[in-house]
Amino acid sequence: MADQRAVAKRRRGLIQALAVAVALLVGVGIGQLAPPPLASAQLPAALEADTGPTTYPGKVPLPGVDMTKTYVNPVNLPRMAVRTIAGSMPATDTNVANASQIPNSLNLSTWTEASGRQLQSRSTVGFSRISESWARTGADWSAVNVDGTVYLYGSGAMQGAPNNNRTVWSTTDYLTWTPHEMNLGVVAPTVVKIGDKFYMAGNNTPVYEADSPVGPWTSIGSFLRPSGQTLSVGDVQFFLDTDGRLYLTYNIGSPIMGAELDPDNPRQLITEPVVLWTFDPLQEWQHVGDTKATYTHGWTEGSQMFKVGDTYYLAVASGGTEYTSYQVGIMSSDEPLSGYEFRQRNPIGYGADWGTAVGPNAGHGSFLLDDDGNLIFFYTYVIAYEEFFERRLGMDVCTIVPSGPQKGAVECELSNTPQLAPGHEINGTDDVGLYNVANTQVYWASSYAPGRTPYYAGDRTLSTWWEPADGDTAPTYIKGFGTVFNISAAQINWKELGRSFTQDNAIQYTLEYKDIPTNTWQPLVDRSTNTTPYTAEYVTFDTVLTHAVRLKILGTTENVKVGIHELNVYGENYTLAASKGMIPEPPPPVPECEGTVILGGVDTGVADRAAGEHCISELLGEPADHPNQGRWVAHVSELSKEWVDAGILTARERATLVAAAAREDQ
Repeated sequence: MADQRAVAKRRRGLIQALAVAVALLVGVGIGQLAPPPLASAQLPAALEADTGPTTYPGKVPLPGVDMTKTYVNPVNLPRMAVRTIAGSMPATDTNVANASQIPNSLNLSTWTEASGRQLQSRSTVGFSRISESWARTGADWSAVNVDGTVYLYGSGAMQGAPNNNRTVWSTTDYLTWTPHEMNLGVVAPTVVKIGDKFYMAGNNTPVYEADSPVGPWTSIGSFLRPSGQTLSVGDVQFFLDTDGRLYLTYNIGSPIMGAELDPDNPRQLITEPVVLWTFDPLQEWQHVGDTKATYTHGWTEGSQMFKVGDTYYLAVASGGTEYTSYQVGIMSSDEPLSGYEFRQRNPIGYGADWGTAVGPNAGHGSFLLDDDGNLIFFYTYVIAYEEFFERRLGMDVCTIVPSGPQKGAVECELSNTPQLAPGHEINGTDDVGLYNVANTQVYWASSYAPGRTPYYAGDRTLSTWWEPADGDTAPTYIKGFGTVFNISAAQINWKELGRSFTQDNAIQYTLEYKDIPTNTWQPLVDRSTNTTPYTAEYVTFDTVLTHAVRLKILGTTENVKVGIHELNVYGENYTLAASKGMIPEPPPPVPECEGTVILGGVDTGVADRAAGEHCISELLGEPADHPNQGRWVAHVSELSKEWVDAGILTARERATLVAAAAREDQ
């Protein structure tokens, strides 16, 4: 399936170039998904020539889409953890930017990546981050497939371990996620199933054992080196190979290490750890920070080993989990614990519209090859406004490049518009061809708190929000599109305010659209009795033609004030433009004509070629199609004259065809 998707994506460039033509011919279209070119410094030398196009065709809506089979990032995950934070700035700048420890780093003659991380710590003394409210969060995702059900584990509030994030989610369709409460939770979890047992570990934790993927979990002790010495490390990940051998990768900060474990006793290392990956300052994607300006370190972490076919892949996150430039790169090898090389473009996970996307890049996560052969990437989706660890879940489907200079490479495309869930692709395409049509400049609200104007509910970032004023008893937000669109889905990224809500707080609301013929508001979605606590709520509905939607906030189950990070509405007006004659008529298809023209069994020696939508041999037909030879010759003569006049044939070629038709032996 992964290879089939890759072939489909490679065909997509040609399909997109012909999308308008095909759509008008058969009444359908193809959604557009194409990766942007990356800077050559980020590419292996062998790949620099293959940088792709620099411009892209517009999206065309995919035909036959059932919108209930779609999702959008960040994923609609219920009961996300709440991080109870209360950050504030110091009253004075007395200790802010204290440089007293920086010379200790600068005076070192040589550095490692760890030196860079220490310099960062010494360069940020006295600074702090302001938090206005508690924040929902989830990150460091780790997925396990258990007989067709995917279980997804993650870091939650990262407070009070082992009672950190005790929620694990399960799904059988990637659309509906069911939360399960475990007896304990860890930071940066990893889970593996060996036989009838499940094993879990996290940052500097023991190994836990259970009979079920949702626990209850009991400790079986810490990781042990072959010598029996305790190994306590972070960002651990299990990998069970197809031959039954078990491996562990780990480390927060370079280098990334790996070792083999005893599958009968998964806490026991049976080989000494070896270095699998080290920070490379020449690769910009590994640099820490928003702008990737820092050569000294990258906070290389979040490793995961996985396997597709006979190839081992090692994914590593870098760039800092507090930055929206958090990224993942991949190396590959023919062996699990040696020989890893860069054989592909890194970082992975760029979307075609990354420059203006709401979605950040893809950080610490998990690759899962499911029972249908889909390679799913679950990744950390960074917000980091209230505090470092304000994060969400992103999910996209990846492919393995089947041939060419990138053969074997993992290709992943971030998305921030509706995608068909894995297993529901249409002709290998998952992007349904819709835009976010919510216009940043067209809005109205019943009120707004100081500094939280309605503009912020449509400014394409999740670090701002519209907030109704205190005392507004009927908070209402209207988002216009600037023109009319056929809309069929929306996503509401909620902002819960204050420091009193729990992970069970559910928001109740209604969503309406303006019906143009009657100039009245009509219902789209009624969540007036909602009790499911979503943070990013994705809803689909029957397609309507409109120019605006209205959201009414009715309250929450915990009586908490809420605002809106982003109200995204998904639609298209390609169909409208086409119906009004704005899309040019497609050129007729050009047939593939081979060989020479045969008339009545006579090879004329005239090369067959296209005349309109058909080959000339097809248009000429056979003598038996005519009542007598005279009519047959006249037919050949008339058509061939038209082709001479059109420049398709020469006069000499016409004469040859007519002479062949006139032969008495036909």
